[in-house]
Order: sequence, then C-alpha cells, then structure tokens
Amino acid sequence: MVSLHTHSNSISARLRMQRMVFLDELIRGLDRADVVLVDLGGTVSFWEMNLEHLESRDRLARIDIYNLEVESERRHIVGKVEIREIPGNVTQLADVSDHQYDVAFSNSVMEHVGNLYQQNRFAQEIRRVAPCFVLQTPNRYFPLEPHFYVPFFPFIPLGIRTWMHRRFRLGWLAREPDELKARIDCDEIRLLSRQEIALLFPATRIHSERLAGWVKSFIVSGEGGA
Repeated sequence: MVSLHTHSNSISARLRMQRMVFLDELIRGLDRADVVLVDLGGTVSFWEMNLEHLESRDRLARIDIYNLEVESERRHIVGKVEIREIPGNVTQLADVSDHQYDVAFSNSVMEHVGNLYQQNRFAQEIRRVAPCFVLQTPNRYFPLEPHFYVPFFPFIPLGIRTWMHRRFRLGWLAREPDELKARIDCDEIRLLSRQEIALLFPATRIHSERLAGWVKSFIVSGEGGA
C-alpha cells in the first residue's frame, strides 16, 4: 500500500509542491548562483520528489540534510544538486556556525522534535543557521490528524489514543501492540497552533495552507536571527 504522504499524486504531495514557491522566493532574493541550503530533519526522498518543482534549483550548489536517524555522513546527487546527509540533532546543531548556510528549510519536522521547550530550541536553530528560512508544520486544529488520520486525535486523552494505536492501524502508522511504544508514538507528536507559531517565530510571515476551507498547515518564512 502506498502512503498518502509519499504518493506523487496525493494531496500531501501537491501541497509540498506548492511550498516550493516560498522557497523559490527566498532563493531568488539572494541573487546568487551558488546557494547552499540546509534542510533540518528532512530526507533525500523528499528532494527526489520535489526538487524538480523548485524553479530556482539551478542556483543550488548543495543541500545539507541534518537528521538524527542518519548514522553516518552520506553523499547523493539529485538532478544536478549534491545532497549530503549528516547526523545531527536539529534542536542543537553545535557544529553549525551562525549563518553558515544561505537558506534553511524544514518540512513537517517541528511537530516531531519534542515538547514546546524543544520546539522553541528548534525554532531558534533554524533562524540561527541561515539568514532566511521556510518552515512548514501541520495545524493542531485541522479536523483530521495528519499522522494517525483520526479526527481531532490530539484532543483525545493519551490513554485512549494509546489503546487505539495498540489495536488498529491508524493512518500511516502500523498497529503497535507494545503499550509503552504505542504510548511514545502517540505522545511524541506535538502539533502546534497558530498562536504558538506566532510566539515561536515573532515578526515573521505565517501563511495558512488550506484544504477544503480548513487550515491544514502553517508555512513560516522570514529572516533568521543573529
């Protein structure tokens, strides 16, 4: 079965294509042809599916992806762009200096980094490592939770969510019989509200990505920190 999150004709895939417009805008604003982009928490497969939709891709010299699930540094070529996978905790990129990259990008990662404290650290890092950034994260109040595909899943008590996850396949997550692992799965995804996004990213542009009239996700774009 093909996941709705990876199928090239899925709603999620079409929305990811639209997010490339925001990234294009930032890259064109740099007015240079050797842009080095950092992707916080991303994957090579994301760029394999979406790089062709980035009109300014010819200006990219390299994409560095930092992800905790990467065990050792690996190099790939997607199109004509070099992509490096690098082990790294996106809430604390100690080996990355301030504004080391030209543009920072992140897609559907912020909701996976931990509690609000960890999400604030992530917000600080994406603004620190590059002078401008684009970030996307799902809306907590969208009726259908985008991982488990259960209506208003974040508002169901954790015990009931855990029980459901142990007994049924939910969304793109397989059934998890182990109670502790199921509880962790349900507890580790923390979706954000618009109010929280505004607190974490003051003085930035927040775009509401809509589906059937509802705000499905937020796209944040703006300047980084010092």
